[in-house]
Amino acid sequence: MKKTTLRNKLDRLCSEIVRSKGKCQKCGEKRNLQCCHIFSRKYNNTRWDLDNLLCLCAKCHFLFHAEPIYFGEWVKLNLGEDKYELLKEKHNQITKFTIDDLQTKLDVLKDLAKPRESAERRNKCCIG
Repeated sequence: MKKTTLRNKLDRLCSEIVRSKGKCQKCGEKRNLQCCHIFSRKYNNTRWDLDNLLCLCAKCHFLFHAEPIYFGEWVKLNLGEDKYELLKEKHNQITKFTIDDLQTKLDVLKDLAKPRESAERRNKCCIG
């Protein structure tokens, strides 16, 4: 499989996992959910790190891009200063992933997503 294909699959799976939280982590809205990166997607080392991803509604996501200082303070408060600093250090590391590295990441994330998918299926089955 090509690197680009793996990267796209990783992006899509991470987004699905994050949005499966079901509500905005800032305001609690349940509609128009998006996957937000604390540190930009351009940093490969944290691009698919679930600690670097937030589930936000479109409104809060837009607000955080418009107010980056506020966003940084909110993240530090909600993530914790220590965890934020570790994530910041990780994003500063330069990493060149091989195709095998990306495939391994994809496999790990697929395994993480399985329990969520099962729970979602059970909920859909039992609701209404």
